[in-house]
Amino acid sequence: MEQAQFTDRSTCISCGSSRLSELSSGAFDEGEVGSFLRADPWGEDPMPFLAGRRWTYVQCGDCEQAFHRYILNPQWNERRFSKWMTREAIEAFEASIKTPQKAFEKAARNTAHVLRLEALTREIRTGAVRLLDFGCGHGEFLAMCNLYGFDAVGVDRSSARRSNALVPIFPELSDVSGPFHVVTMFEVLEHLDDPRGMLETLTTLIAPGGVLVLETPDCSGVTGIHSLADYRKIHPLEHINGFTPDSMRRMA
Repeated sequence: MEQAQFTDRSTCISCGSSRLSELSSGAFDEGEVGSFLRADPWGEDPMPFLAGRRWTYVQCGDCEQAFHRYILNPQWNERRFSKWMTREAIEAFEASIKTPQKAFEKAARNTAHVLRLEALTREIRTGAVRLLDFGCGHGEFLAMCNLYGFDAVGVDRSSARRSNALVPIFPELSDVSGPFHVVTMFEVLEHLDDPRGMLETLTTLIAPGGVLVLETPDCSGVTGIHSLADYRKIHPLEHINGFTPDSMRRMA
């Protein structure tokens, strides 16, 4: 059986330091991680390709940023998006955690974000708010922005999410052009191979005085995967970067 191949991130994803210390590690097909991975919905089952492969969660000795050292290489990450995380698998996962109350709360948060961003950008624009939602998923936030007259566009690399989106979404950042009054990244930084590099690229698309919104899970106190809550925060295939409020502010 073919084995998944990984890239070694041997320096800190935030400050570039090589002073990394291991917080925890294990095999993908053993222990709690193996059980959680098997319980997740998948298209193509990734477990045969992960047999014997190990994950390692590390922390930088200089800036305290935490992240998974070994991540799927570009070829295998593309396989994850195209074959493992199919539209049906994504829908099955979302159905398991979605409730009417959570849907209401998410819509209320999106409305609050839209109103806040309209107010924050009044002094730097004369027309509609131009907004880029990077890693926009199915486009729920973009749809809310459009209801308020924003000129809003989204980028998401998942073909499964783009095909089931509420609004047209682009696959690559090169498909859109700035400047934007607002760039949003809701629960995106934790997924990126090079989050700092992506932030540096996105800043070139923000208009002077513009707004950057970052949201990630708070991984304060999480040093290993011992529970489903830990797994959801630092999933070794998905949530490959673990942020705290302090570490996210430092990177921003």
